Amino acid sequence: MVVRKVMLWALIVLWVAGCAPKEPDGGPTRSVITGNQRTFYNFNTSAGGWDIYTVPNEQAQFSLNAGTLEGAVIPDRGYVWSLDHETHSDSLINVELHQTDGWLGSAHGVICRADERGNGYYFLISGDQQFSISVGTDARNDLFQLVPWQYNSHIKRGFVSNEIRAVCAGDYLAMFINDVFVGEA
Repeated sequence: MVVRKVMLWALIVLWVAGCAPKEPDGGPTRSVITGNQRTFYNFNTSAGGWDIYTVPNEQAQFSLNAGTLEGAVIPDRGYVWSLDHETHSDSLINVELHQTDGWLGSAHGVICRADERGNGYYFLISGDQQFSISVGTDARNDLFQLVPWQYNSHIKRGFVSNEIRAVCAGDYLAMFINDVFVGEA
């Protein structure tokens, strides 16, 4: 059995977000003023409220492994998620992700405004240097792409670490990869 693994490194920071005036020069159409840090996760000591589970027949799992929250799924079996079970409205999420094996086109990332059914806004990257901002809803079996999958040279290729900053502020979504703005919806 081949299992794809993605490690969510020991740092997830969630900020309260607010909107500010438009940034010039082709950057995001809105900027975000961060408020107080709301949550910081360090997986060296515990899962900190995140879901830890194994799907029957070990087809998918989330577990703690060497200071990381690690997710894995058998190829072509859909997608899985782990939630922290805290409620946030506007947020700015910083996370470091590392794909450790599997197909380089495998998607991994973070979700904001997520619920138990997988509804929410997905900020995804792949090891083959692609990204997307998508939404999961009860009306669809697959994610709907708000920003279609596309290549971006700022994503590090292969089994390496990349950083995502996901902005969910009101009706505005923005994605930064390795400190570079890449898309918004």
